[in-house]
Amino acid sequence: MIKRKQWAAVACTLATAALAACGGGDQTQAAQAGGASTAGNGSNGGAVTQPAALTPLAGGSLYVGAVSFGDTVSVALDQPAAGQVTLRFLDSRFGLGGTLVGSYTRSGDTYKVTTLAAASADVPAALATAASAIGFEFVVDSGVLSGALGQVPNLLAGGGALLQGHVSAANKGAQLSDVAGVYNYLRQAGATAVVGQVKISANGTVRACAGAAYADNCAGGENGTLAADADQQRFPGAFAVTLGGSKIGRLFVARQDGQATLFVDEAASNADGSPRNGSWVLKSAQAIAAGAADGDWLCAEAELDDGNAATGRTRRNIVSIAGNRLAADNIATDVTLNYNAAIGAMGASGAIATGANGLISGTWQDTVAAQQQAASLALLPVTAKLAYQLRDVPGAKRRLQGVCTPLAAQTPTTTYLQAKAGDIVQVTLADLRPTQPAIGFDQIYYKLGRYAADPAKKFDDACEANGQNKASATTAASRLDNLASFTCTKAVGNKPADMKTMVIGPAGKPYLTDGHHTFTSMWEAADGGPQAKMWIKVQDNLATQDRATFFRTLRERKLMWLKDTANRPATPAELPPSLGLRNGLGNDRYRSLVYFTRDIGYQQLADATEFTEFYWGDWLRQRVNLDNYRLDDTASYLSAVRAGATAMVALAPADLVSSGRTAAALGGLTVLNETEFTALSQPVGSAKPGKLPYAVGYKATLAQ
Repeated sequence: MIKRKQWAAVACTLATAALAACGGGDQTQAAQAGGASTAGNGSNGGAVTQPAALTPLAGGSLYVGAVSFGDTVSVALDQPAAGQVTLRFLDSRFGLGGTLVGSYTRSGDTYKVTTLAAASADVPAALATAASAIGFEFVVDSGVLSGALGQVPNLLAGGGALLQGHVSAANKGAQLSDVAGVYNYLRQAGATAVVGQVKISANGTVRACAGAAYADNCAGGENGTLAADADQQRFPGAFAVTLGGSKIGRLFVARQDGQATLFVDEAASNADGSPRNGSWVLKSAQAIAAGAADGDWLCAEAELDDGNAATGRTRRNIVSIAGNRLAADNIATDVTLNYNAAIGAMGASGAIATGANGLISGTWQDTVAAQQQAASLALLPVTAKLAYQLRDVPGAKRRLQGVCTPLAAQTPTTTYLQAKAGDIVQVTLADLRPTQPAIGFDQIYYKLGRYAADPAKKFDDACEANGQNKASATTAASRLDNLASFTCTKAVGNKPADMKTMVIGPAGKPYLTDGHHTFTSMWEAADGGPQAKMWIKVQDNLATQDRATFFRTLRERKLMWLKDTANRPATPAELPPSLGLRNGLGNDRYRSLVYFTRDIGYQQLADATEFTEFYWGDWLRQRVNLDNYRLDDTASYLSAVRAGATAMVALAPADLVSSGRTAAALGGLTVLNETEFTALSQPVGSAKPGKLPYAVGYKATLAQ
């Protein structure tokens, strides 16, 4: 859990430092804003007179600021009506424009916007078409609105290109004299991705020191100026920023109770004329104590594909901090942290510059192409609920900027805390947490259709999952949610190889590592439900690990399947909270297809590798287009099954299927089993109905 009181004290200290830099509280600063200032650092060049035209926002529901891919936006909460958000593109390098409106839901401090749609005539047609797919999640704290904006169409590039970034916006600005002082900054623009400190003087002069604490004579320092932006109507409270003699963008101020956070939307050009778009985040420099950021965080950054190109989607990873150690579910080893320090440029072999008060920097060694490579990251805490990050992506030769928010502390589940590896314990289905984002719904529908027609089957399944072989006696009063209402041929755990498995995670939460389809079927059964109980085998107890280390461990042990319904990479943060068909588990159609090809195109081996069906499904996506079949029609579905099984048996045993697994290792057959295919198709009501008619028939009842 984040040390909220300590963190709040740090934020308060930062605010006090910002006030001290400009000479006192709000009333004093307002008085100073009306007079000329001669403050400067002696090395920034000539002073700039602050125009009186600056018109900062004074608070309220309208936030104006930057998107990290270089654009300027405004966000209005509860506009045009309560529960809605208005997003407007004010200035864009990518052809974006106009106003979008969507609805939001709120979970804790996080707003999640959905169903964005064009709400003004100046929205480009391509943006209007793509608006509903745009993802926008943000938090609001201390006058700062910040969050990830993804799957935004890049209209300039065209061809389906997408943009991803994070919005950093403010609802209460300040005069120039109010923001004078030394700031930490994270900057990412084009190929430039640096951390450092900058001094803003009350006369508008600026000097930035990259990779180092501020000094008037810092090596490679850049000089610049701030002045009120000429268009205060569109960009209220914005300053025009110049650096090295050229305008690079606009600076926005977030001021709440004296606290100052600054954002820059950089839109400039490199010396060769290529665009340099991005953003800066700046925060008043003040020493931060080790441990002040302790806790679990959720960090959102741009998703990269296998070729390290941005996909336009947002990837969210769990980060856990404890003193000088940082663990992340997407970094293979621990990161050693240094407080009040800045990282150097990429490729600087993990160089750390001390004296940058308020920055947290870390280094680690990663393996890329069998070679050790130094990597770095930096964190800039902004408020108690917000921090920004720059992180090296080893092997990609790039740094990603992200935004992090603290995760709420978990309420301990004491029931399973003492369970040991090898124990067989009884669990409530509602307590189990999935380790995969999707299942095959049609497999569940088969089970539910079969249970309705043949109730004995569900008790056989329950006995098998409990390691009790099969049911021996049931009555009309027998129910899945009452294990005492039926008996099995064996004692609990007598056949442990048949049992499902789980790992105990942080706060005693039980994570299901095998059995998602079986237990979801029982959850959805008419006499099952979330409070039904089953016996399960414990693989390990990792309750003492923090959340990031826990998920990293599951990944290393290959106990998670992290691909979504479209076969795109997923992260542990995207795993649904529980089983059941209506609690976040997605429907992977190819996982269902593979289930129905069992014993026709492949067989389940006794020592089958975890996620066998998902590996086959991954491979079949490139060979069977399910959009060409009607999966609500038995005959058409059977054609899809035959196509999949035919592709499977055409493989040689040594042929690779997925993730280094061969056809033989995944149970591939060499001849299509026509007998089993015929059995699969037998209609409900026949002597021995097939699985597929049960599934299709049950689906038909859902549409009624």
